Amino acid sequence: MAVAGSARASQNPLLKPVTSRVSIFRDAVNVGVVQRNRRVLLVGSGEATFLNSVKPLGAESIDWVLYTDHHRDQCSGASKLKKAGAKIAVPAAEAGFFRDATALWKDSDKALYHRYHFRPDFFMPRESVQPDRMLLDNEVLAWEGLEIRMISTPGTTNGSATLLLDIDNERIAFTGDLIYGPGQLWNMYRLQKQYRGMTAGDYWGFGGAVLDVLNSLDKVLSYNPSILVPMHGIVIKNPRQAISLLRERVNAVLENYFVTSSWRIYHHHEVSRFEQDVQPPYNVPMLHPLPAVRMPSWLHRSVNTSSYLQAEDGKIFLFDCGFKPVVQELSRLKRSGAISGIDGIWLSHYHDDHVTSVNTVRRMLGGEVYAQKEMRDILENPTAYSMPCLFPESIHVDHALSDGDVIEWKGYKMTAYYFPGQTLYHGGLLIEHDGVRVFMTGDSFANWGIDDYCSYNRNFLGHDGETSGYLRCVRLLLKLKPDILMAAHWGAEPVSEDYLRKTLALLEERGKLLAPLFPWEDPNFGLDPSWIQAYPYHQVIQPRQVVAIEAKIFNHSSAPRRAFAELRLPDEWRPGTPGRLTVQPHTEGRLRITAVAPARPRRQREVLGLSVRFGTTNLGEATEAIVDYAS
Repeated sequence: MAVAGSARASQNPLLKPVTSRVSIFRDAVNVGVVQRNRRVLLVGSGEATFLNSVKPLGAESIDWVLYTDHHRDQCSGASKLKKAGAKIAVPAAEAGFFRDATALWKDSDKALYHRYHFRPDFFMPRESVQPDRMLLDNEVLAWEGLEIRMISTPGTTNGSATLLLDIDNERIAFTGDLIYGPGQLWNMYRLQKQYRGMTAGDYWGFGGAVLDVLNSLDKVLSYNPSILVPMHGIVIKNPRQAISLLRERVNAVLENYFVTSSWRIYHHHEVSRFEQDVQPPYNVPMLHPLPAVRMPSWLHRSVNTSSYLQAEDGKIFLFDCGFKPVVQELSRLKRSGAISGIDGIWLSHYHDDHVTSVNTVRRMLGGEVYAQKEMRDILENPTAYSMPCLFPESIHVDHALSDGDVIEWKGYKMTAYYFPGQTLYHGGLLIEHDGVRVFMTGDSFANWGIDDYCSYNRNFLGHDGETSGYLRCVRLLLKLKPDILMAAHWGAEPVSEDYLRKTLALLEERGKLLAPLFPWEDPNFGLDPSWIQAYPYHQVIQPRQVVAIEAKIFNHSSAPRRAFAELRLPDEWRPGTPGRLTVQPHTEGRLRITAVAPARPRRQREVLGLSVRFGTTNLGEATEAIVDYAS
């Protein structure tokens, strides 16, 4: 076969025609295939399985592979294609993620731990690949009498681009992940980005790149394309209607979201990292703050995120133990005789500003650690996770608490609850003393809003939100009816049944608004960046070691799903057998996969890719695991 436009090409099951000379080959992404004069140009590659199809399609060679951004699901096969003789072209703004990937991984610890920034992310090639061409905005690549124009269209990455091709009386725009289909996105978590006026990073920026996406799609429309080809999704032949519907749906979601987004409260409190409120059209009215309340005299604020109870013998029960100032403050209190020691340390969640000084304080003043059982592993094995704000030092949990467990301590009654608000790995504690009921909310509530501003913390809605999300938290507070909420950063906060019910209604509505925005069976697939994990995420190994990785796959849907997983390995590694499992609805399945490290490693750090097929969807290298060789 010479060209894709022949009758044989139109019937070829490997290709889905877009025009007579442009087709889609399905890998982990839509690979655009342009054939001309028995030669091929690709847009995207996925894992480069198209290499197996070159000869059956009658082509002589793949000349060029063009990428819209650095995300690994579309470019994991770049090195393989280079070795096969293809040239690589990338947006100039994305070139460093291809050219310098090995060095970026080597120095990634400072970004992977204490992480408050998500741009750039590490969803990039596992090893460096040298681009042959770096295209600037509005630059044209000429090939076989055709011109492919690159235009800068930030969205899921800050440097991503759209590629325009005039062919067969059509203008085709390869739009990367700006859009999935009419009114749909592939996911929301890749849009985590700081809003204007945020000076401390992307952590607070749920949906912060939405305006980039919409502005970029408007720019694409200004070139009057007749067809959009997304990296994930369906070929779109009504671009204006598809984008208009996306704008409508995204705006509805964010207008709902910003009614309760508590970083806006921080802005109104003049917290330095938020200089401005959210920009229009999302600056909707919030729930008005409730009247301030006083903290009971028996609950003492310390510094940063810490507070404590004190008994008559001078011992204290500490709540959270973050950065260094808490060590200095507790040392001062001990020297002055104000306290005599620590009996217990309860941790609301794993974030560094709540746990960094736990081990130091225990050595100085004693104390056993209490934490919800759902948090135990991330506290004791933090480097096994890829999560925001990790403190990469193991903290031993002496008491792993279950829902309803009671701590009776010197006249105080404390009841433990799983409280997955700000993050999936979070606890709550009801303290009862002298007729007052105080609920320790960690970082989950403010007056009046909720702290679901970082999708990487894993905030579920719908069915999974009822068991492991804010829906559970709100319903619990409605049931317990505490007098006061104790926010780790803010102190005593008011609570009202009316506001809890309004928050619950907004969360329930949000789930319904998000459902049509994603192509998934459940919107949590589009909200949860860690529904596929490699566990442990980071480990130290020896040469020749059998390395075990668990594929952890959370099935957010309401039906069982088959999953297939295998490792993608650096050269000289020996692969083990890939695995299959059935993941039950609304649960996490685990699959153990092994590989053998080489006797003579090429470098001190290597990155393994975890490739997953979920149901009928090939996700390619959905995530990765890092291995360091022991020195």
